[in-house]
Amino acid sequence: MDSTNTSSLWLFARAALGLATFYLTQRVAQWLFHGYTIRKTIKDMQALGVPTLPHSWLFGHLIFMGDFRKEHPNDSNIYNIHYWFLNNIERFFPGQETLPPVIYLDLWPVTSDAFLLSTHPAVSAQFTQSQSQPKAKMGTDFLAPLTQKKDIVSVEGEEWKSWRSRLNPGFSPRNVTALLPELVEEALVFIDGLKKLTGKDGSWGPVFQLEEKTMNLTFDIIIRATTNLRLHQQTRGFDTPLKAALLDQLEQMGRVANPARGLIHSLTPHASSAVHKNNKVMHDFFMPKVQDRIQSGLKAGGKRTIVDLALKQFDDEAGTQDAAKPDAEFLDSLLSNLKAFLFAGHDTTATTLCWMFKELQDNPDCLAKLREEHTNVLGPDVERAHEVILASPHLLYALPYTLAVIKETLRLYPLAAALRQGSAHYFLTVPGSPIRYPTQGFAMWDGAPIIQSRTDLWPRGDEFFPDRWLTAEGDSMYPPRILGDHSRWVRETASVWNLRLSNYVWFRFW
Repeated sequence: MDSTNTSSLWLFARAALGLATFYLTQRVAQWLFHGYTIRKTIKDMQALGVPTLPHSWLFGHLIFMGDFRKEHPNDSNIYNIHYWFLNNIERFFPGQETLPPVIYLDLWPVTSDAFLLSTHPAVSAQFTQSQSQPKAKMGTDFLAPLTQKKDIVSVEGEEWKSWRSRLNPGFSPRNVTALLPELVEEALVFIDGLKKLTGKDGSWGPVFQLEEKTMNLTFDIIIRATTNLRLHQQTRGFDTPLKAALLDQLEQMGRVANPARGLIHSLTPHASSAVHKNNKVMHDFFMPKVQDRIQSGLKAGGKRTIVDLALKQFDDEAGTQDAAKPDAEFLDSLLSNLKAFLFAGHDTTATTLCWMFKELQDNPDCLAKLREEHTNVLGPDVERAHEVILASPHLLYALPYTLAVIKETLRLYPLAAALRQGSAHYFLTVPGSPIRYPTQGFAMWDGAPIIQSRTDLWPRGDEFFPDRWLTAEGDSMYPPRILGDHSRWVRETASVWNLRLSNYVWFRFW
């Protein structure tokens, strides 16, 4: 009997090992074939005479990427590769006066897919507008540890439309205007902090990181707008548990995003424990406030937070106010979107404010126009600016040059570029060329920083020139809309926040 059992266990173990070996071999073969497909696509395009970066069967463009890292700081944003291309056309594409409309960038296996970078508006429009393609897997995989792919940035189709309709009211100009007193209150804290860092009698104060200040400001504003709670991140002197959890989660996400080290990292107990711990901190912060709003009900009229309006939309969808309570699936998605707002919002608004400060410092003529407009519309008394804005919020819409400054900053320093998934049956074309560009194995990346800076497409495209936004649409100076609906929503939202926030900060500080 024992020998029979032993024999059965041995056979079972052999079968299990065989299946595991077969599965692993199959996965490795698929992985290698995927890499081969990417490499061969680029070699085929080279054979057609398409300008490409120097490419290796073994290393792809990893050596090229190594050069980029050598020439930039370790923490350099990947968007800098767009400007690197623009500034080195002859070096990377000898004999070319402009960048090719499509640039293949093969970083496999460091990235799960390679990149197809569009530097032409007609190419970008194909996969973002004319026939918008699914969101790139590497993008949604990056967000997965934070949002479990349940956020508006990750979902598709009807689910995306549904959540956009639920969240849009919270970011509407009307609702943001209703929240203006809270926004101004946080801006006052920000301005007071900047004043304390200035030197006496016009002397220089200590060196500090503006981004840290603007990030803390946006943390306070986002939490105020979503939950009506004052976080006081600006005045604490240390990171709140919420901010610490988010920043650590972003670090975990950055490690996992690299397949070469992400697999090993994800298998370590510390990694999974850290991701779970960070999500729990964020869950424990947001969910009690959401549950409290559900239990207390929504009062008619008055200002409402983003959570309030999302819950109201749920009630409207249910048919009556008391028809149903939000289920676990709805609450999970709402939490995922709140975390996505915190992730995207704290970075986008904070970064845009920094770039606006920098551009106005470098362009004193633009700053003078901005000051003149603020004085004419809000009055000469800086100390009463917040009173004027709160008493007459409509005046914020009477600042066209200020809005132009914001738009011009977003043009030169886009918040987000569309990333769409290529497929075997989807090809891109370039006006005037018979070549069809294959996309299988590639994440199609809209090169907004390149497109919106190319002087061959727009006059003075590489300059900070806010007046272009005051020309009539159709004028050669007016940049066309590049991104499709999904990314435009992010940019419109950022413009609403930045318009109200930057107006007051600039008027007081400058």
